[in-house]
Amino acid sequence: MVCEYIAAFLSEHGHLVKIDRCEHYPEDKLSGHDLLILGCSTYEHGALEDHFRYSFWPRIQDIDLAGQKAAVVGLGDSKYDTDYNIESGRILAKYIEEHNGELVHENLMINKCPLSQLEHKVKIWVEDLNKKI
Repeated sequence: MVCEYIAAFLSEHGHLVKIDRCEHYPEDKLSGHDLLILGCSTYEHGALEDHFRYSFWPRIQDIDLAGQKAAVVGLGDSKYDTDYNIESGRILAKYIEEHNGELVHENLMINKCPLSQLEHKVKIWVEDLNKKI
């Protein structure tokens, strides 16, 4: 839902946007975009969502993101684990930095159900992001 909202906003503002599920995405296509947005839910005690963690994550460890502009969307719910809530956002940001990518905007961190946050928090984030790309 959050990714679809972001994609719709960016499309409406003239950007060519494609949403892909991580388990189907070819790792050799991770760089070379005007902007790469990685988004993932937080599972268990601060782990990436299972498809991301087991299917995609191992395949992207040797990818060099030099020159790739990027942003991160992290999702979580503090009712499960307040210590590691939205840890996925921090993990993805660290990955981008360690693989020479350029974070162009602060992480969008969504706690709990994103529905009530779409028209305020997500909208403000994507409006600011749009100004930077």
